[in-house]
Amino acid sequence: MVELKKINSVVVFDLDDTLYQEFNYQTSGIRAVAKELDRLYGKDLLEILLRWRNEGVKDIFGEACRLLRLPPEVKYSLLWVYRLHDPDIALDDDVEKTLSIIQTMVQRVMILTDGRSITQRKKIQSLGLSNIDIYISEEYQSEKPATERFHIIMKNYTADAYYYIGDNPQKDFIAPNALGWVTVGVRGDNTIHNQSEMMGAPMAAPSIWINSISELLKIL
Repeated sequence: MVELKKINSVVVFDLDDTLYQEFNYQTSGIRAVAKELDRLYGKDLLEILLRWRNEGVKDIFGEACRLLRLPPEVKYSLLWVYRLHDPDIALDDDVEKTLSIIQTMVQRVMILTDGRSITQRKKIQSLGLSNIDIYISEEYQSEKPATERFHIIMKNYTADAYYYIGDNPQKDFIAPNALGWVTVGVRGDNTIHNQSEMMGAPMAAPSIWINSISELLKIL
């Protein structure tokens, strides 16, 4: 069997709202918190918490403490339950299939994401992506739009082209644009961040917008 030569490119993905819907992670975390509240305080607040989230209430765990007449400081414990729970999330079939194909096409596929180390790695495990190298902001003390992690990738992996695929025009594309990467924005109907192309700095917009991850196969 003849092995096809891979394209000398490095493809790097954002995680939240790019490879899966962060809304689903929120729902999973809220369910975990509601389960603990029911177990410890005997109150089932799941429907209320989800309704508050959907209505745009900013501090739903603080509101839960007020409702249960708990000290406001308890909300920080609830936040850690949220951050450290084992998330019930999964890749869409389209994303899973496309990732598998891209891994056979290019030299390297990676993930570069902002967030807490344990939280993001739990997401990665739940999504079945532990075989992909990941660059998490907390582990490098560097958040987007800083260029540090992008420079590290370029230093470690020489390529003819670098691609960054994200969703948030406020911060995802500024650093890779400045470094000459091809930047690709993934549109979504239920993303956490505003996807207006006019937001942020002049270099904030991606080179290309796509409507699904599978469209990458036409770009690479």
